[in-house]
Amino acid sequence: MKLKLMREIDIWVGGFIFQIVNLFFLFRADKKPEPFPKEKVKKILVIKFFGMGSILLMSPMLKGIKALYPKAQVTLLTFKSNVEFCNLIEGIDRVLPLEEDNLFSFFRETLRYLFMMWIEKPSIVIDTEFFSNFTSLLSLISFAPVRVGYHLRQVSRGRHLTHKVLLNTHHHITYTIYHLVATLGAKFEDIDFSELGLKKPDNEEVRSVYHKLKLKEGSPIVVINPNASNLSYLRRWPREYFASLTSKLIQEYPEYTYIFVGSNNEFEFVQQIVENVKSPDIINSAGLFSIKEFCALLSKANLIITNDSLPVHIASAYKTNVVVFFGPETPRFYGPLNSNAISFFEDIPCSPCLIAFDNKAENHCQDNICLQKITPEKAFSKIKQLQFLVQKNEVNLKI
Repeated sequence: MKLKLMREIDIWVGGFIFQIVNLFFLFRADKKPEPFPKEKVKKILVIKFFGMGSILLMSPMLKGIKALYPKAQVTLLTFKSNVEFCNLIEGIDRVLPLEEDNLFSFFRETLRYLFMMWIEKPSIVIDTEFFSNFTSLLSLISFAPVRVGYHLRQVSRGRHLTHKVLLNTHHHITYTIYHLVATLGAKFEDIDFSELGLKKPDNEEVRSVYHKLKLKEGSPIVVINPNASNLSYLRRWPREYFASLTSKLIQEYPEYTYIFVGSNNEFEFVQQIVENVKSPDIINSAGLFSIKEFCALLSKANLIITNDSLPVHIASAYKTNVVVFFGPETPRFYGPLNSNAISFFEDIPCSPCLIAFDNKAENHCQDNICLQKITPEKAFSKIKQLQFLVQKNEVNLKI
């Protein structure tokens, strides 16, 4: 099911349903229920569908939940495509997958999980989506006594919530999501927001990565991600810029191997960049790794160069040097949290135009000048200045 269709159904059908639902809550006093004794909270359901990076950025919130309710089982309801990655995130005890590619399977699985929730009776449901009517409706018909989520006056969802959180658009996403548990009693000062709970890769996954790349384990590598998810291709830095920057890096730092990454579907796009550089020190690994191996690769990289997408947040979790290109979105909301990071952002009048707090609404820009203004020369100069890659007189270790 296409993302645009999902959003249209959610806005029109979900919005209509909530206009009716809101009538039943119109005159309800905004009185929060008495807090549960911590030891009585056994099951908590968290709902988050969109963006593996955003799910990783829920880590501080998940830590807050565990601090408040240490005996509770935390279940995440998400899309099936997110499951393998979600299993690597600390604080999630169980993942319930929904099939997003087939409408019939999607609703069938939704009904099955609803019956499961009615039997299990979670004490708390936390809806982390900013605008989704569907997830808000799921929260309501779970019949959980405590329902936490975002409330905006201009959007119909939210009147049924027992704990409304006004969507604060002036903080990084990690802070904004943490507000959901802060309303239950979690303290902001108890959390280090730069610490993301992503499990460390094991030695077998690391060995598998180097074996597939035909490199000796421990070889110095630079990972380059020229892709962006299908949420918006506007977030791609121009491919000729990636080729130019890579050529400059190879000339300055020849001891590194440059690993281009991507999914199976992105192999041809990545290959066009690789062919423009024409160097034996480049590998197109698009589609080569599992998600666990991909995390292992990023954990061992000396530097990650990427568009605004999942690798940014994996780099934050592993404290890896990272260079990120922002334009349609802003680093103010989604920037890397580690100190050894460069976030390029030109802040031109029309940027950002694709922001999470505006439902990442579709725009009709066909010319992402916000990213084109970030030149390869500017990126190269900054990488050299911060010494993310210290040149060594070593031979590249290939086997």
